[in-house]
Order: sequence, then structure tokens, then C-alpha cells
Amino acid sequence: MGTVGFHTDQGKVHRASLPGDGAGVVQWDTTAEDPGFVRIEVRHPNGHVAALTNPIILT
Repeated sequence: MGTVGFHTDQGKVHRASLPGDGAGVVQWDTTAEDPGFVRIEVRHPNGHVAALTNPIILT
């Protein structure tokens, strides 16, 4: 199983596993007052990075 991680200026705030075929939906709820940005990373089952976003500024 791969994973999806959500990172903010507060560190890793959410992590979810993906099913074996790699397709799935992950949701994380926050408010604009909490983190200043979020960055999302997707990892293969072996831990290698599959995708990484630039920081997304939350206003």
C-alpha cells in the first residue's frame, strides 16, 4: 500500500493509506486560520516518493 501525507508549517498533520491498486480518495479538513500552507506527498509502498506538490498557500 502506498500512502498520502499532508504537511503544513505545523509538520505532518495527516497520513492515509492507499489501496493496493493505488487509486483512492483522501480528505483532510482544516481552517484557513490554522496552517499557512499545505504540501502533499504520495509515496510508493516501498517508501519512495511518487509525487510531491509545491506548497499550497491557504488564505
